[in-house]
Amino acid sequence: MNKKHLDGYIKTCVSIITGSVLLVIIMFTCLFTYVIFFDSNETTQVERRQEHIENHIKEAKKLDEIIRVLEEINKNLDEEKN
Repeated sequence: MNKKHLDGYIKTCVSIITGSVLLVIIMFTCLFTYVIFFDSNETTQVERRQEHIENHIKEAKKLDEIIRVLEEINKNLDEEKN
């Protein structure tokens, strides 16, 4: 290889590497900007805990209703036996 051909090859390689690094930097900058300024639907730990507690309360109400219905069924079955 002559020197001119080698210089062109090195410039091409450096250009590809530089472009790739620049693309990665731009991607991370865009991601960082989006997370900092535009991602507003993130809930705090207090909100997640409150939602968790509310879910437990709803489940407890459903279980109470199931228990009530089963007790009524059991009561009706006992009455039919007598």
